Amino acid sequence: MHEKKSPIGPERGAFPLSGLRAFDAAARLGSFRAAADALGVTPSAVSHQIKALEREIASPLFHRRGRDVVLSEAGASLAPYVRQGFLAFDRGTAIVRGRARARQIRVSALALFSQTILIPNLAKFSERWPDYDVRIEATTRYVDFDRDDVDLAIRYGNGKWPGLECTELLRISGLPVATRAHLTERRLHKPADLVTTRLIHDAAQPRAWSAWLGAQGVSQRDESRDLWFDSAPATLQAAEQNLGVALAIDPLIYRWPGFGKRLVAAFPGLTGPRARYWLARRPESDVDPKIRAFISWVRAACRSFDQPRRSV
Repeated sequence: MHEKKSPIGPERGAFPLSGLRAFDAAARLGSFRAAADALGVTPSAVSHQIKALEREIASPLFHRRGRDVVLSEAGASLAPYVRQGFLAFDRGTAIVRGRARARQIRVSALALFSQTILIPNLAKFSERWPDYDVRIEATTRYVDFDRDDVDLAIRYGNGKWPGLECTELLRISGLPVATRAHLTERRLHKPADLVTTRLIHDAAQPRAWSAWLGAQGVSQRDESRDLWFDSAPATLQAAEQNLGVALAIDPLIYRWPGFGKRLVAAFPGLTGPRARYWLARRPESDVDPKIRAFISWVRAACRSFDQPRRSV
């Protein structure tokens, strides 16, 4: 009599952990050599582990292109689930073992929001919740909560991101700013005057200037001399160097160190299209005390902008 094999034994559904680790690293880094360096093994070992995984799955996971690799259709389908699994495993072991990650609150936020709201108020958070460790990543990249080890993300948009809980933090609008010398030299008195001057753009929001100008009835201008930077703080620094007019974020600009000194509002009192900052996170994270503490703190910090603003 032959012994009946279990349908959930090694023959079906159980993949080697080493192969999954190798696949995850190669998928993220784009090469077997880089994956080997990250895992502390040889490229040959990574190749053998992935080949074994491909045999188990009965499908190629990568296409080789010289020294680099790209995910196949099957690999692209599998990669997010493997990454999510390893992140969940890491979070779970950190909580069980009581390691530092269980105390950490990892936040992804845009640079100007970090500089003007998060960092200036961080000491107050630490005083009230000394057991928590806030880690801030200032980036323009949108977070993938299934892939990235992040607890919360602060972004602007419509707040309707599938699968996420979003809380409105702050209403914002664009505010053109420049040095007084630039405004005088270029004779900038009204929005239509911006047609002939150099504008400074934030690459993370490539349509911000066109939306603001469109709201003022200005649609045609030459953009060939415009400047582009990778963050809002960089655009403000460029404007401070008399390089053009930047579109600042109102009300965050009122906490910029150079506002009212090196930089002033080009058209005080003139408003543009409105947008919102949102705090996004996984819905289940709201039961975590550290997440509730952060939400309470950051909302209070944003409410401080409700005070009357200066026209400078």
